[in-house]
Amino acid sequence: MPQTNSRQQGDVHRGSWFDRVLDAVKPQPGAPHPHAPTVDSHAWNQSVDQAQVIPGLTVRDVGISVFGETRSFRDRPGSNESIAVARQKVAHAIINGRELAHKTGKKPPEVHDPIEPSRESLHNVDVRAAFESSLRAAREAYLSGHDPTNGATHLNSRPTPDRSN
Repeated sequence: MPQTNSRQQGDVHRGSWFDRVLDAVKPQPGAPHPHAPTVDSHAWNQSVDQAQVIPGLTVRDVGISVFGETRSFRDRPGSNESIAVARQKVAHAIINGRELAHKTGKKPPEVHDPIEPSRESLHNVDVRAAFESSLRAAREAYLSGHDPTNGATHLNSRPTPDRSN
């Protein structure tokens, strides 16, 4: 009887070793890859653009104000950050300022009015790129959970580096 026990244990051990070798040699089927449904990005952007940051202010309004504030900005070699990142920070500051004004009942900080650019001006490649970048920055600022400005409510864009308040 003891021989049978050790023999059965040995068979189990040999079987598992054999299975491991066999598993390493023969191809194994991969995990199934479920296909996510496709998302219409234009429809998604439109739905986000219509979201109310506060009553009376949509994400699109923020994006158009960002465009008005930053339309002349260009990426330059040696800059600390890209224009896309700067636009997102501007969007955060606009959102923060409007939310604070809404909560406190005070006047919001002044920014460029959300005036849609003309169709003719959007035919210019540079203007169109700045407009799309500004709208994208507003969407990302609204949807992100992180505010890189730490709650800034004002912005001041100077043409030259300056350390004044």
